[in-house]
Order: sequence, then structure tokens, then C-alpha cells
Amino acid sequence: MGKPGAPAATIYDVAQRSGVSYQTVSRVINNHANVAAATRERVLKAIEDLNYRPSLLAKSLVTRRSGLLGVVAYGTEQFGPAQVVQSIERSARSQGYEILLVSLREFEQPAMLSAVARLQQFGVDGMVLLSPYDAHDVVRGLTCQVPFILVDATADVDGTTVSIDQFEGAVMAVEHLLSLGHRQVLHLSGPRPWSDAELRYQGYVHTLQRHGLPVLPRFEGDWSPGSGYAAAQQALASGEGFTAIFAGNDQMALGALSALKAAGRNVPGDVALVGFDDTPEAAFFDPPLTTVVQDFGLLGRKSLEELLRLIEQPQSHRRHIVFQPQMRVRASAPAPLPGQASRGPS
Repeated sequence: MGKPGAPAATIYDVAQRSGVSYQTVSRVINNHANVAAATRERVLKAIEDLNYRPSLLAKSLVTRRSGLLGVVAYGTEQFGPAQVVQSIERSARSQGYEILLVSLREFEQPAMLSAVARLQQFGVDGMVLLSPYDAHDVVRGLTCQVPFILVDATADVDGTTVSIDQFEGAVMAVEHLLSLGHRQVLHLSGPRPWSDAELRYQGYVHTLQRHGLPVLPRFEGDWSPGSGYAAAQQALASGEGFTAIFAGNDQMALGALSALKAAGRNVPGDVALVGFDDTPEAAFFDPPLTTVVQDFGLLGRKSLEELLRLIEQPQSHRRHIVFQPQMRVRASAPAPLPGQASRGPS
């Protein structure tokens, strides 16, 4: 191992320690197939002994790739986007890539396009764009010279996309409440500019209309518990008769739960409550929260996998990959008892 303050080991030091040429060391570093197993093992042992760290610049001269991937994200203070970015980063490192992250303070087309341009200046091999708003304008403005994919964009966007079916998740949430006998279901939505919020609202409306039930007024929040509390208070003050709430996410559900308790409404006795995301704390709400599960880890891993596919096969076809969410039933809206699915509040 190198001593503190000593010069860093070079590829030539590794070659001398392992008794091979520096070209052979380079082939081992770049996983070239034409290296004998015994030689590869000897070189890897020398790399470990010398604590050698290959230069990304030197490696890029051989592979014609930088080993860097760009990620442009908005809303990383929210649970979902943060989890997706972490999953992408872990997956990238497992494949030998490093991530350059640009976190946008506001989601606007000029900011997204500027971030993409800067990442291209760093020579990234590809990019993942998290697009919580309508991505059509962003895609139309891109002059990307490297492969890119979009996360959470709708399937009609011109590009490869990976997403979780937000519409179907909302359908599942509302259908669950209807299975408990509820006929007046309120929706506390996320902010309208977010495509996820709009798709969940559309799923809510579609399900109620399909059953011939009334669509109650939309009360909107910003994903935070405080906004969920305020939206639930507004709904209670409005005099709308509701016996169930489908909240835009788990954090808004937490705020709604607090507002209902402050108003003397019992959950689930007076009002059943369903969230969205299945955050780690959802199981520890009082009562534990029934919610729609999104596999953010899978979303990040698949996004990285699709980006690497485009990097390795530039002419490969674009595709739209959509994962289905799942329901996690807990005490805030428990499963119906046998024979009671059609009975309940009306």
C-alpha cells in the first residue's frame, strides 16, 4: 500500500510489479477478453497491492468513453425522485460509471436544456432526465449528441422512457376504497404542473365515472404534510360529504390524518384514508397507512439499464417501459371482510 504523501502508483508501476507490459495492464483494466486468466489475476493483485487508481482520462483515450453519466433531476427533496437518483447512482457504479448530477431548483425548459448542454461539455456518455412535468417541450428543444432516456415521462414522448403507471395506481387506490363500500371519495391531489399528480387525478376521475359515482371537488397540495393538512381542512370546511380520502402521496396523507383527528374524525371508522408511494414511515402512521407502492429502486435500475443499452447499441429502437404499482393494505383502509364488500357508507 502506498504511504501517505507518496506519489500515486502509475500504470508502469503496476506493469513492473506484475511482470507484464503496460499495454497488458491497460487491457486488464478495460476488461479485454484477450488476457490469460493467470496474467489477469497477477495484474489485479498488483493493482490491489499498489492501490492503483486508473485515470478516467487515460481510460477514455482507450475506450473512447468518459465513464461518466449525467443525471438531470428536479424535485430531489421529494421521496420518489431522491430514491430514483440514488438507485441510478448505485447501478451506475456497479457498472463502472460515475454520475454527474444536476439538480434543478425550478423545472423550466431553459434550465433543463442548459443542464443538458453543460453535461455534454463534460463528455458524458449518456444522460438520464427526470421529467416530473410535461416533457414534450423539453424533448423538442433537445440537441442531444449522446443517448438519453426520460424517467416518468408519458409514452407519447419522442424518446426512450421508463415510468410507473400513475393512472393505474390511482385506479387501484379508488377501487380499493369502493370495495369497502365508500361512494363519496375525495382526492387531495399533488401540484397540477406535475404529470404524476395529473395522472393520479385522471385515474381517480376515471374510476368514479366508470362506477357512476360523483367526482368531488379537487383540493390541491404541494406534496408536503402541511399542504395535506390544509387541503383536508378546506375539504372539511367546504361541507363536502365524503367518507374516504385518496391522498396524492403519503406525506399529504399524513397531514390529512392529522387534520381529520383535529376535527374529531376517526380513521378508518369515519373516514378511510389511502396514500401513494409507500414511504418507509407509512407503516408507522397511527393508524398504519394503506398506500400504493412504487418500486423506485426498480425504476432507477431499469433506467440505467436502458441508457446503457442505448450507449452500447446507438441504433437500437426506442421503447417505453411501464411498471405496474401494487397496493399495500394497512389499517387506515383495511381489506373488506368477507360478504361486506358492497356494504358501507353510501
